[in-house]
Amino acid sequence: MKTSPKEKPVDINTLDSLPVAIVLYDSEATYYANERAIQLFEVPKDKIKHLKEYSIYQFLKQEYHKVVKERSAEILKGKALPPIQVTFVTFSKKTLVVEAKSNRVWFENKYVIQTAFSDVTLESKRQNELENSNRLLEKISHNSLDVIFKMDFFPEPRIVYISDSCEKVLGFTKEEIYKDPKIIEPYLQNDDKKYAIASKDEYLNVSENAQNNTAQIQFKNKRGEYKFVEVVANPIHEDKGAITGFMGSIRDITDRMLTEELLVETKSKFELITNNGNDIITFYTYLPKEKYIYVSPNIKKILGFDPQELLSDPDFFAKRVLSDKNEFKKGESEMALCQKKGTTKNYSHIYKTTKSNGEEVWLENTSTPIINSKGKIGFYLNLLKDVTEQKIKELEIEKQYSNYKELLDGSPVAYIIHDQGNCVYCNFQTLKILKRKSSDEVIGRSVIEFFDEESKVRARERIKEIYQKKNLNKFFNYTVIDSEGKKVEVEVKSVFVKFNNKDCVLSLINNLTNIRRAEKEKEKLQATTTHNIQLEKEIKEREQVEKSLIEKTAHLSSIFESSTHLIWTVDRNYQLTSFNDNFSKVVKLQHGIDVRIGDKIDEKLKQKQEEYRSYWYPIYEQAFAGKKLEFEKKDYVERDVYRRVFINPIFNKNNEVTEISCIANDITDSKTYEGKLINQTAKLTAIFDSSHHYIWTVDREERLTSFNKNYFDIISSLYNTKPYLGLVLNRGVLSHDNDYNKVLQENYKISFEGNATTFELETLDKNSKKVHLEVFLNPIFDKDRVIEVSGIAHNITDKKQVQKKMEQSLKEKEVLLKEVHHRVKNNMQVVSSILNLQSSYVSDEYALALLKESQNRIKTMAYIHESLYQNKSFSSVNFSQYVRTLLGNIIHSYSHSKEKIKLEMNIDELILPLDSSIPVGLIINELVTNAIKHAFPGLRVGTITLELKSENNLVTLTVRDDGAGFNDNVNFQNSNSLGLQLVNTLIEQIDGAYKFKSEKEKGTEVQITFKM
Repeated sequence: MKTSPKEKPVDINTLDSLPVAIVLYDSEATYYANERAIQLFEVPKDKIKHLKEYSIYQFLKQEYHKVVKERSAEILKGKALPPIQVTFVTFSKKTLVVEAKSNRVWFENKYVIQTAFSDVTLESKRQNELENSNRLLEKISHNSLDVIFKMDFFPEPRIVYISDSCEKVLGFTKEEIYKDPKIIEPYLQNDDKKYAIASKDEYLNVSENAQNNTAQIQFKNKRGEYKFVEVVANPIHEDKGAITGFMGSIRDITDRMLTEELLVETKSKFELITNNGNDIITFYTYLPKEKYIYVSPNIKKILGFDPQELLSDPDFFAKRVLSDKNEFKKGESEMALCQKKGTTKNYSHIYKTTKSNGEEVWLENTSTPIINSKGKIGFYLNLLKDVTEQKIKELEIEKQYSNYKELLDGSPVAYIIHDQGNCVYCNFQTLKILKRKSSDEVIGRSVIEFFDEESKVRARERIKEIYQKKNLNKFFNYTVIDSEGKKVEVEVKSVFVKFNNKDCVLSLINNLTNIRRAEKEKEKLQATTTHNIQLEKEIKEREQVEKSLIEKTAHLSSIFESSTHLIWTVDRNYQLTSFNDNFSKVVKLQHGIDVRIGDKIDEKLKQKQEEYRSYWYPIYEQAFAGKKLEFEKKDYVERDVYRRVFINPIFNKNNEVTEISCIANDITDSKTYEGKLINQTAKLTAIFDSSHHYIWTVDREERLTSFNKNYFDIISSLYNTKPYLGLVLNRGVLSHDNDYNKVLQENYKISFEGNATTFELETLDKNSKKVHLEVFLNPIFDKDRVIEVSGIAHNITDKKQVQKKMEQSLKEKEVLLKEVHHRVKNNMQVVSSILNLQSSYVSDEYALALLKESQNRIKTMAYIHESLYQNKSFSSVNFSQYVRTLLGNIIHSYSHSKEKIKLEMNIDELILPLDSSIPVGLIINELVTNAIKHAFPGLRVGTITLELKSENNLVTLTVRDDGAGFNDNVNFQNSNSLGLQLVNTLIEQIDGAYKFKSEKEKGTEVQITFKM
């Protein structure tokens, strides 16, 4: 059988040197076992030469025969299969659990199976124990609502047990999690991804920073629902104390977190209301002793008092009452009694007090009892409202009423005031007409009672007309009956008035009996004279009125047409009686019609007639009823147009509404701007208050001009006081403030000079705990002048603490790694020394050469570890320096003089990771050693050149000599030389590519390229 052109025959020598048990076999026989395999399976010396007589299945337990045969058939077809665990019985009848990793190789002109066996008996035993533990754990956690889990770090991080409740809590089945332990990682939110399954060191680092080995994690499940879980994890220690894994539990705390967020949000909204509201909110209790429980911060803005003044004095307002103190005390006593008895009753009273600056103010206190969980009154919620302006108006009204009553009482004319006919006031002259002794005989009675039978009917109709606003300011004649039963003729004129803050009717009463008697006497003497004077007067008045009317008409006409508003008038038939040009233009654009005086717009419309009538006719009817109207209307005239419409009734001389005037003002621009302004304000407010940073602004006097909730919280914590607008912070309540204040003053000075600045602060809170802040100050300009400074800060205390722990941990790991690399280097030196000692007992030149080559390879790796513990970095090596040291050692090792072999180096400064440094160092050792040994036979002299270049993350290594060169039939890739085979293996290990060029008597060049 010919050798397969695609397969390289297996090298028995290489298999012999491997530290793992290797066996070559097929279904017919066992062809080869290296020394490690012979030891593992305890093959007697007399059996070693007769391995072909044995089948691998003789040592394999029966239950594994089928699966191994099926795998062997697949592997011989060239298929790659994962390792499996099987049970073997050795020659000495010892049972082993081994892990078998198999592949196909070419051996003795055919394909056989090459299997590497690893003894995992101990690990298997542990696995069985673990499974027993898991079964016990599963029984314990079967009815638990929490998810119980166990994780091992070896051989790699994995979940070895998780309870059934994982599907309900995490949304994944047990099978899904076992199959992919990282399945939940994409659903973790933000920083919580650090809790994804990782290495042992990463888990220990996370655990070290978690409080009491407990962490709260947020994730979004497959249904898109946000969940919060609380994870408690405790390390599992081996007998020697090493941590092998974690045992823990996972609890769904979503409801709890949502409740906490709701409480925080409610608290935030309450503080926003109490900070910015116009009403003061206090919580007050009378039991077990009187005291204020809470006072809203806006009391400082409204009354000028600090909330703490009320919290420290339960009689704060009782001491400052300026109005009826007895009434105030009575109300307080009543509420105290209600709280004691548990009687839920709201209470409200108004009293006068003073602000902090001495200014008098009226407050309305509305008290509402708040019931606690025991069903009793826990405290009263007091809402204090400044009603000074309202109270002043009420006092003015009372004074006006008093003056008004006094005026009517002293009037020589009879007046009576009634509400829907019921008398509420009458003056002395009215009592005189009715011949009544006191007002008590009139007030409270219906005015209809004082008319005769004929006048009663007309009086009732007249009252109805008055409330319909008909024929006001017009006299009507009636007959009334006085207390003696005599008829008295009177004339009555009525108007509407406000009396006791109600709409009432004021009627003026003239006694016609006396008037007519006087008029008859005057008529005889002054009839002619009066007539002439009156006529002359009327003529003059008419001329003046006509002149004024002409002037006003011209003026109004000019205003009417030049106005940018829409102006029109409508009569009771909804016909246009006048309009300006703007109105006609808009009607033309909107409806496509031309209008004239006398038109009804709805009758000229071709469509939407009913829509026009249903909108405008009810509005017109209200105006014709005497009501003034003001409203906004949206139209579409080439675009959306908003107008504010004013409609007023026009009265004739008989006080009747005959027309209505309408004016429409275009408010589109202001409406649009108003909407944008509201949206912008809402956005800025939301951004300002929802930020997780502390945000504030101060003026040149270092007074607070604005701040968000986070700033309020931190100032309350640091300063032991609640901030408010206008507050100048006093840090006297803290200790060690000199440096703090100095840093703040210096940076505020820089910002008020127009420059932005960033700095860190360290201070103590009210509990003397360190707080670290990172602060950004920026100037706010107004016409090139800094008027305020804005501040943004965030708390970096946790970050500082984590950074300190990480630095400490890093130092510890650096010391440990240095020790590890130092010990590895020392161990390699010991091995090198052993080889050196061994060479003194070997006389064979070939064996001595092999020992020397092995010694050089060990030294090559030892230099790497020596470089690592001498450097600050443990993940990379200064490879340029390392190569120089390595080449010097090679030259020294082979003791060639500089005259025979000259070494030239052209090396760029290069840092390589540890994974690349060792194989590249070994490659250089093999290539340079090979050149020294074979390129310059006899007395031949020459030069070995080594170039190491780095460009665009690609490294090029070139080893060149001008020596004897190789024969033409030498294959660099398939050479029988162990050194060249090792070079090829190392090139594959670093994913490199090579170029080999050699000419007889001209030298050899090997160029290798690989990525950093």
